Amino acid sequence: MEKSKKLLYLSIAVVVLAIGGYYLLGGNFNMSSSDAAGSGIDGVNPANKYSGGGQAAPLDLDGAEAQQLLQNDDFQKLIQDKDFVELMKSPAFTELAKSADFIDAANKEALPDLATDAQMNELIKSDEFAELANKAEFADIASNNKLTDLANDATFNELKKTEGFDKMVQTASFINLANNVSTARLSKDANFTTLLKSAEFGPVVTNAAFTKLIKDEGALKLAKSGSFTQVAKMEGYKDIATNADFQKLVKSPAFQALAKSETFTSFVDVASSSDFQNVCGNKDVFTALSKNPQALQIMNAAPFIALAKNPNFAKMAGQPTMVNVMKSNAFQTCASNAKCGKLISNPNWVKLAKSPAFTQVATDAKFQKLIKDPGFSSLMKNETMNRVIRADQFTKLMRMAK
Repeated sequence: MEKSKKLLYLSIAVVVLAIGGYYLLGGNFNMSSSDAAGSGIDGVNPANKYSGGGQAAPLDLDGAEAQQLLQNDDFQKLIQDKDFVELMKSPAFTELAKSADFIDAANKEALPDLATDAQMNELIKSDEFAELANKAEFADIASNNKLTDLANDATFNELKKTEGFDKMVQTASFINLANNVSTARLSKDANFTTLLKSAEFGPVVTNAAFTKLIKDEGALKLAKSGSFTQVAKMEGYKDIATNADFQKLVKSPAFQALAKSETFTSFVDVASSSDFQNVCGNKDVFTALSKNPQALQIMNAAPFIALAKNPNFAKMAGQPTMVNVMKSNAFQTCASNAKCGKLISNPNWVKLAKSPAFTQVATDAKFQKLIKDPGFSSLMKNETMNRVIRADQFTKLMRMAK
């Protein structure tokens, strides 16, 4: 596979995980990932002891459970279908159906999509996707539509087009700034935007004396009035007071106006924070920010703020793949596609799709037809039916149905 295609597949795969990661375990079994671990699906090796998969204890075919299954409308309909009967008797399907991963997948509404979408099956078989699917941090930030909300946010969609935006949002400090309410207020101030664009701002704001001065009411008052000689006489301010960049910055109309505004307290809070200092000290990030100060508008986007409060977001955002995916057209397409929202619920689905047995069954014409039948999907969620399949009792049950 060409490198470009592989990257595209990986991007779409991460997107699908992001959108579907919030989908909770459901159905009758309510299994956790630990229940499915070690099921041996890759080698189609069913466990000897029932633990949500593997060989099950035989069902009493004369008992109430079996009788209820025999009277099940979906079962009655499907046993009249030759393809269904042949599929149930096939060794490949029988072995596959005994795996905990298949049982887990059968209890999800998206099994038909997983089974019939050839492209998606190819994507999630990649080792890269399997690795991503097992990241607890990614599953956490993908839950409850957090990432999809951000992907569909108008502010985010506009800002992701700006040069260097990806560099900014990959830094933990930039993300942490979103947790500071002062940043959101300051990002709306036109004077602050003007200061960000100035060549003097970066070198000055990273000077420890500057952050001390803007908190010092007396020193700040003198500086605003242009009395730099007087400021230089104050302890700790000699070097910065005689600094040409500092003098130019403080005398600028933007700084003078900002210093007189209600926003100045927010400026002091942000400018003196370690996160802002780190952003300004990062040449690449600050260069991008000074060219595109409107990037701070993301601090006013509710979805971004919500994610920024999650420590796992800072950890994952530091990985280039995350930003590249969210910038991609594939992510935008999937974010608005209900089908994508159901495809992947947990890493067990990756294990299932990577299984040779699943590939064999999923490409079977009989299975392709049946998986589209709501009755078949419903029957696959029936615990009694699953038990019959795992105990190799389907043929006996069929005889009783005749």
